[in-house]
Amino acid sequence: MKFFQSFLIPALAIAACCRAEISQVNQMNDVVQCFKDADKETLALFDIDLVILQPKDPAFQMANMKRFSPICKKVVQQIPSDKRDIFFILTTLSSDPVLIDPRLPVLLSDLKERNVPTMALTGNFTGKFGSIDNMEEWKIRHLAQFGIDFSKGAPSSDQIVFRDLPSFRENYSTYTKGILFVNGSTCPKGDALVAYLKKTGHAPSQVIFIDDREDNLKSVEASLQQFDPSIKFKGLHFTGAKDYPSKEISEQQFEARWLEVAGQALNSP
Repeated sequence: MKFFQSFLIPALAIAACCRAEISQVNQMNDVVQCFKDADKETLALFDIDLVILQPKDPAFQMANMKRFSPICKKVVQQIPSDKRDIFFILTTLSSDPVLIDPRLPVLLSDLKERNVPTMALTGNFTGKFGSIDNMEEWKIRHLAQFGIDFSKGAPSSDQIVFRDLPSFRENYSTYTKGILFVNGSTCPKGDALVAYLKKTGHAPSQVIFIDDREDNLKSVEASLQQFDPSIKFKGLHFTGAKDYPSKEISEQQFEARWLEVAGQALNSP
């Protein structure tokens, strides 16, 4: 509890978090407060990209993407829908990752100490992609660089391949070492989570999920409601990545980098 007491949380932020099923959180202080009531009956879920990590390449950091949002929209619109997942994964491969907020690993450690079941739920690919033999292990190694290991607090130590869920690139959603890899957007995160709960028999009374995309939060909320309406859901729409002190680049540099990666996506098998 000392961890929580070290933060001064604005009263309005606390109230907003507790009232809404899905609320926006901009600062890690607010995220910490939203997990204050988590216990062993809670399942704490964390997205990875743009919540925990983001690329070191400034062209794919949220602050610059916000600055040049018209370019982002224009480039993405030029990419066929079946290649967009590949494009977004390639942006994460553009450089080594950086940790968005140093307090996040401290929060994860605190949840483990309180025996709160904790795992990650990410849209990252599974299987081989380009020169990477195993995308799951690649992401796990990057998290380990920052002292993050979801296997230590996860509700299950099994490895599960969900062959009953939609495949993409001939690969399936996979759970390993405390991380549920959904393998792109072909399978909604909510469907993957419910499949996981069914497979493992884990039965939380509350799910707290933090993600940078509101549609993922709504997907999980809807799937849990259909699966078991008694499960309390708290969705945290995290927008704090925009506050990372990113290196400023010119509009021309930004657009050139996005077009370069878009070209790689278009040429990807």
